[in-house]
Amino acid sequence: MNRDMIQGNMTTNPRILLVDDDSINLDVMSAVLQEEPYHLTQVTSGTQALEVLRNSARGFDVIVLDRMMTGTNGLEVMAELKTHEALQWIPVIMATAAGSPQEICEGIEAGVFFYLVKPFDAHTLVRMVRAALAERMKWVAIQRSLSAPLHSVQFLQQGQFHIRTMEEAYALAIFLGQGCQEPDKVAFGLNELLCNAVEHGNLGIDFEEKTRLQAENRWEEELAHRMTLQENLLKTVRVQLERIPEALTFLIVDEGPGFDWTQYEGLHPERLLESHGRGIAMAKAMSFQKMKFLGKGNQVWCQASSKSADRIHSDNPAYVAHTQA
Repeated sequence: MNRDMIQGNMTTNPRILLVDDDSINLDVMSAVLQEEPYHLTQVTSGTQALEVLRNSARGFDVIVLDRMMTGTNGLEVMAELKTHEALQWIPVIMATAAGSPQEICEGIEAGVFFYLVKPFDAHTLVRMVRAALAERMKWVAIQRSLSAPLHSVQFLQQGQFHIRTMEEAYALAIFLGQGCQEPDKVAFGLNELLCNAVEHGNLGIDFEEKTRLQAENRWEEELAHRMTLQENLLKTVRVQLERIPEALTFLIVDEGPGFDWTQYEGLHPERLLESHGRGIAMAKAMSFQKMKFLGKGNQVWCQASSKSADRIHSDNPAYVAHTQA
């Protein structure tokens, strides 16, 4: 998803919740982030954080959460967030001095996808908040798009689709997600896999190059440039859909040389310190019943529970009105 699509779904001032029992740390983070167009809220305990999150009318877009706090600590806050549907998809950046692989893995298991190891510099904090906010806006955009149902997917038993761009990846993910029991989660995962196929597969931007391009604020510019190159003009990502009992399967194939997918199927501690590189792991963890890469890595197969016909019709106001007439 490009910046315009994200900005189109972003509130004027994204809301960031800062949680730390050290007021000095809160002041430092606030001083760094006040130059950004954010609305900042500070709390000094995990208990306060949960109270604010439950009672906020507008909600929050990103949480920067200290791990080691007196009373309710960061991991306990995460456990509570995961029990609330409205809160569990807020991206959390865990700020901590506990930076060992074991401690970071504990954060991963708790649902933390972004990490800041203290002491951190201002640039790193801003970069992580921007990355977390981009993830949040992707999720918000998908939920809003799914509020306008596209019921024609219910009739598909098999289908083949071809896309070229990130925008087309997003549109197709929304469409295909409509046929699944959890359309928002499946659409999120499909979008991650399709964008990976376009960006890394067909356009050849690897992890290290994307890291550099993002640091130089040139990533979207480079995507647009590579789309115009002669060798990429005819490249597409092919998606095959097949309906099986109680499920839909998707096979996504790009025209790239493949890659070592084993490095990206799980959330590795060292990658949590980067602003990208977790999309495949997130898709596997939360979007699909099954997911596996095939061959040289330019094919990925996944399966998700399908939405029943009764459920599809019950979501359609015109159908409900007709049956009740």
